[in-house]
Amino acid sequence: MKFPSLAQTHMQGPADVNGSGKALTNKELQAVKKELKAIKAEHNLKEPTRSFMDEPGTKWRFGGPPDYSLTNLYYLKQRTKEHPEDSLEKIVENLVKTWEMERSHKLDFKQHKSVDQKQFKISANGGKKYDNEAANKVGNYNVLLDACPANLWDKDNTTWEKSHDKFHSAFAAFPWEVLEVYSGPPKVGFSWRHWGNFTGTYEENKGKGELIEMFGFGTAVVNDKLQLCDVEIFYNAEDFIKNLRGEKKVEKTNVSWNTNAACPFGM
Repeated sequence: MKFPSLAQTHMQGPADVNGSGKALTNKELQAVKKELKAIKAEHNLKEPTRSFMDEPGTKWRFGGPPDYSLTNLYYLKQRTKEHPEDSLEKIVENLVKTWEMERSHKLDFKQHKSVDQKQFKISANGGKKYDNEAANKVGNYNVLLDACPANLWDKDNTTWEKSHDKFHSAFAAFPWEVLEVYSGPPKVGFSWRHWGNFTGTYEENKGKGELIEMFGFGTAVVNDKLQLCDVEIFYNAEDFIKNLRGEKKVEKTNVSWNTNAACPFGM
């Protein structure tokens, strides 16, 4: 599988709208790292914690651990919440980010330490419940879009590779944040936001840099090691696909959720 860098393995779109849909150049990535370092120092910020990235013997999908500099920069600049480091919101956020990293980058599902290997189940919008092995085989997109109508997402004819290929040129990065946590362990209830600027292409529809946002709710049962056991996610998956296809205007989406997202430290 070809990819431009370990900073753009799945999301490979441009930072700015240029009509190419191509990934960032090495020069652009170095500028990203420089900007990330600068805003962290100026505003005393920390990058998200994704655990288990230094485990010996890990079978990495792209040959090595991912570089989240690009995603973390967009996350810090565009998030709408800044949770305290010791808060339940931050713990939940980092756990989900760790799970996403392992599911997307660790080939062997038995090496995923963010989940309970025997108990793990996940579903979206009342769709099929996938266990750990099945979820790893089909990939996150097929799991999270499982309940979509086939004319929007044909999961039965979409492999792990095809599912990621459909999105890889749409965004430069696609950050995720926890908005609120409503209940603590063992069953955690939380709301969330997923977003990215549509600078690339999706199914030949060219983005104009518009902000594509998803808002949703989730529950996650965890064990005493804070490993995920049973996850249920709810959100409007159909509008997400329609936005990317250009079939529904962004301003007509998430009307009751819209945060008018702005940088939390005034940038």
